[in-house]
Amino acid sequence: MSGQSPTSVQTPGQRVLVNVLPLFLIFFLILTGHVSSGFEFTAHFDPALFLVPVFFLALYGQRNITPIIIMVLGLFKDIVDGTPIGFWGLLITFFFFAAQGQQQVLARASFRGRWLGYSGICSLTFLAGYLIAAVRDDMLSLFWVSMGSAALSSLWFLPISLILGLLIAEDQE
Repeated sequence: MSGQSPTSVQTPGQRVLVNVLPLFLIFFLILTGHVSSGFEFTAHFDPALFLVPVFFLALYGQRNITPIIIMVLGLFKDIVDGTPIGFWGLLITFFFFAAQGQQQVLARASFRGRWLGYSGICSLTFLAGYLIAAVRDDMLSLFWVSMGSAALSSLWFLPISLILGLLIAEDQE
């Protein structure tokens, strides 16, 4: 996240990096979240690392169709996970709009401010997921393992990706 304001002029290459690459990352991270490690105890772990590119798109993406694509990717996650259709679609879209609502503040925030904002939005998203799962008795049995692992992995992946991004940006200067 380059500190670039959401309203600044971008070259065509930057537009592709900001608007298209995160969508491919979301798709890739949804698929890699289901790669088996071969251990029985990790069968229900579901890292929600795809939320980081969604967060990036909410702050820096400028396409009008992005929320629809985000929802479609959420529906794809529903199919891959076997969750009721619309569960992840609703959660990811909620996450996107919640982050986009804070775009002016978070795009200019410091590292800690972004992480705090991201953590707060993740917490609200997983709380909404819990409330949906609580209404459906069949989803609540594995909720704590799968959604807990998703919440923890997504909260720690953002600072790691921000630090790596800052290191890459410093190397390019």
